[in-house]
Amino acid sequence: MHGGQPEAPPGPSSPASVVLDIGPHAGALVLYTDGDLAGEEIEIRPSGGTWDGTHTAVRERHVGHGVVHAGVFGSLPEGLYDLRPRSEGSSARTVSARVRAGAVAEARLPAADPVGPRGPRTPTGGAQ
Repeated sequence: MHGGQPEAPPGPSSPASVVLDIGPHAGALVLYTDGDLAGEEIEIRPSGGTWDGTHTAVRERHVGHGVVHAGVFGSLPEGLYDLRPRSEGSSARTVSARVRAGAVAEARLPAADPVGPRGPRTPTGGAQ
């Protein structure tokens, strides 16, 4: 919240709008998700550490001829990290990813159960 008003979810990012600070001191991490997490916050911690609220938003990102949904951590010290949707708290699905200095790591958050903390998911496309 800012000034008593809830924050609006971030809109789609424009091409080439992400700045990474990587090199011998740090790497970056891109976490891909399903589109239903657009606008949600992804929390990160050093593997096995305490969740301290460090997070980034999942945004619709226009790349090449398509669209992906991802959260980007633009500069992280080398190491192993745990990530989870912040809104799911302790019941969250988590994924781990290794960040290496001078490189961009990529990971994918598995899809949520059809019935979970956010309720039933509606299938998109395909036969039912």
